[in-house]
Amino acid sequence: MHTINLKLVLFLIPIILKAGTINESLIEYVCIDPSAENYFASADPNAENWDDSYLNPNSNNYNYVFAQSVEIDNSLCEYTTTETCQTIDFPAGWSMFSTYIESTEPHVSDVLSDLIAENNLIIVKRYTGGVYFPEWLYTDGVGDIAQEEGYLIKLQEDQTINICGSQLLPDLTPINLYEGWSFISFIRDTPQDAIIVLNDIAEEIIIVKDSYGMAYLPSWNYNGIGNFEPGQGYQIKMNSEQILIYDAND
Repeated sequence: MHTINLKLVLFLIPIILKAGTINESLIEYVCIDPSAENYFASADPNAENWDDSYLNPNSNNYNYVFAQSVEIDNSLCEYTTTETCQTIDFPAGWSMFSTYIESTEPHVSDVLSDLIAENNLIIVKRYTGGVYFPEWLYTDGVGDIAQEEGYLIKLQEDQTINICGSQLLPDLTPINLYEGWSFISFIRDTPQDAIIVLNDIAEEIIIVKDSYGMAYLPSWNYNGIGNFEPGQGYQIKMNSEQILIYDAND
């Protein structure tokens, strides 16, 4: 005695009514990136069991109906993200900072929320002149924290905070430098000599300064900065527009 699979019948009815065509609403879009959480191996021609897949036209298990209802769309792939935190020590008064962390809540008020909660943050300033005053709710010329930029900041007193999110890869994150002054980030997670960091663009650099006023002057072969440090921001003045790419993390 044969039994009828009701779910299969309900699935096939709209297909039959369309005279062999697949209704767009019935198509399932799948991901075939093996590193994704929602990897669908049965649709992957490079998968180990592809020869036996019911979606492989050359397989003895090939099922035309189901094969026609599946399409590949890797834009739907889902990946596991590992949260990383960067600890930044802020001194009292003026300093510069940057971060190699891309936060899920990137607005300056969220990234620096621990400083704001302690009523410690006075002002944050971009190289464009835009400012963020936490006491003035409608004064926000900073917006989201950009990992390629450095920021000028002023605090009432010393404070250490953690910024958490996804860690950027420095060798895959180009830094755009403009003619004249700008504030730049340092997105490696270990220190590196300023001369090495800026070697590829040194001929176009006029001066670089850190939070303490120490300078790097390539035309004078003078490095008063020493190492670029994670968490620090830097002021730089250029003769021309350039792109800075940091070395990969150690």
